[in-house]
Amino acid sequence: MTKNAFGASMVSIIGEGFLTKSLAGTINASYYVFYGGAQLIFVKLVDRVSPVKLINMSLFGALISMIGFAVADNFYVMLVLWSLTGLLQFAVWPAVIRIMSEYLVPEHRGKAMIYIAFAYCTGMLANYGAAALILKFSGWRMIFNVFFILLVATTLLWIITAKKTVPVLENNTDTSKSMQKVEDNGKKESTWKILASSGIVLMLVPSLIRTMMDMGLKSWVPTMITENYGTSPSFASALTTILLLVNLSGIYIVNLVYPRFIKNEAVCFGLCFVISLPFTLLLLKTGVIPVGVAVLLLTLVTTFMYSGHQLINVIIPSKFAAMNMSGGVASLLN
Repeated sequence: MTKNAFGASMVSIIGEGFLTKSLAGTINASYYVFYGGAQLIFVKLVDRVSPVKLINMSLFGALISMIGFAVADNFYVMLVLWSLTGLLQFAVWPAVIRIMSEYLVPEHRGKAMIYIAFAYCTGMLANYGAAALILKFSGWRMIFNVFFILLVATTLLWIITAKKTVPVLENNTDTSKSMQKVEDNGKKESTWKILASSGIVLMLVPSLIRTMMDMGLKSWVPTMITENYGTSPSFASALTTILLLVNLSGIYIVNLVYPRFIKNEAVCFGLCFVISLPFTLLLLKTGVIPVGVAVLLLTLVTTFMYSGHQLINVIIPSKFAAMNMSGGVASLLN
């Protein structure tokens, strides 16, 4: 929710004239510059530091950001805060992938991969749903106040739960209970050599395009709908929640096709692109086509992009758990 808090509030911030589209877009982009940049720079770190510590850092960073945005009064303060949020939240996704891939026993791992996919999408759904409701009765600053309160409760729950369960989880990382580790043959292979030979490096380009399409569309949907069709900010955010709700079907699409009919993750990922291409081209007519058709096209594109997310950000990284590289691969692809 906190990752997309600014995206959900942009339509109101721009509508009130507090920031221009260009300035709001710069702030929104700053998160991903630092979030993505940190994941590239610290690709090895996420496999060496406790995932619990990394999640703690991310949660406390988001707390500072939410309360900061509730009182921020100019572009530069917002830019620094949102950049800092991206920097501090970079490790939460690879940390969660590591917990699932390396700490859980096999019969729990598969279920966890489905649950985390739901959590990712429902988090965005809750974000835009809450924003739609809040903007109906209050201003955009209230979004950050409400998210701060929710985050305090989440952080406390995480600290209590992690303290009780992590020692138990870590006891499951022996080869008999968790996974078969790759045997140490005395040779130290370079991380980048493994990534290149496995094809992960080649996956970076389509992964980048998928993220641009998925996150870019979701960030700008409320603003795009409001400007092209004259709807209220609250109504535009409500339309976005419908889009996100349907996106959940992307998980079922993946589970239906992979590995039952298509056994290669990369081929399945490519198929998601091919199917979504004509819908993406039709979106160039936004403002001309009816609002219902525009929302339908946006929904179809983001649903197939979300199917791709499950393949490239959850399933593929888990394959590297045996080499203690699941966090690094998740970080790189994310």
